[in-house]
Amino acid sequence: MSQQSVLVQAPASTSNCGPGFDTLSIALTLYNFVRITSREDAQIVSIGEAAEGTQAMVEATTRGFLDLAGVEYGGFDYEIWGDVPLARGLGSSATVRASIVAGLNALTGSPLDQDAMIRLTTQLDNAPDNACAVFAGGFCIARTDPDSFAYREHVRFGLPESLMFVAVSPAYQVLTKNSRRVLPDSIPFNDVVRSANSLAFLVGALVSGEFARLKGAVNDYIHQPYRELLNPFGHESIQAGCNDGAFTGWLSGSGSTVICVTDKAHALQVGAAMQQVYKSNGVSSRVYRLVADNTGLTVS
Repeated sequence: MSQQSVLVQAPASTSNCGPGFDTLSIALTLYNFVRITSREDAQIVSIGEAAEGTQAMVEATTRGFLDLAGVEYGGFDYEIWGDVPLARGLGSSATVRASIVAGLNALTGSPLDQDAMIRLTTQLDNAPDNACAVFAGGFCIARTDPDSFAYREHVRFGLPESLMFVAVSPAYQVLTKNSRRVLPDSIPFNDVVRSANSLAFLVGALVSGEFARLKGAVNDYIHQPYRELLNPFGHESIQAGCNDGAFTGWLSGSGSTVICVTDKAHALQVGAAMQQVYKSNGVSSRVYRLVADNTGLTVS
């Protein structure tokens, strides 16, 4: 068998976007890369040092793909690199799982369409929002089954380069499994109503392009309040960004990254204000000034 190889570029994503829990996501111009190269044997081998848990993730994703696609494929080497930080709420695990799915799909004649690949990645990653964004790019709204919560379909919209997403990642990790444990089994009715109102307005403002109307309009009462203890100084950082010119902000995924949405004119000062909150409290952090990736995952 001749050696075959593909390179997958997968964008980071910010999910939930405040009140859109497990529903809204935006792909961002921050990337991970995965190269898959076929082997003569049946082994799946990491080239270079892989992060803890990566081998098991790649193997499980491979089994899921082969079972769903109904195809056979031998072993392969894989190499992962990029700038998406681990366990920071920017969809790092989704970039890896989606890249393995898309790469194997390309190497086996593309038996799965995009929706099937999103559905599989959602099953593996338990995050329909991130899965949509990494494959489709842009601003995505995921529809899930009301009984099983399984991914059904999505709609997406492109966002202009004039809209900036200032992401600040503090030097502490938040694991998704831990952040889901702190969520309540039930939520007060008024909190659901307030969140639904904010969610609808957020979608309308992003789709219409009336971004300035996001000021003071994006609030969440479903997950962010319960995750504050896992994300120290996150709320304060978002508030600092909004006070310095951002339209709005939110906890990215389950954290620890926080996002502020702004225009290009305010991006530098918003990032500085957000980072200063962490610095004042003895926490180092990194600032990313990003725009929406409207292309999504690519395979070459």
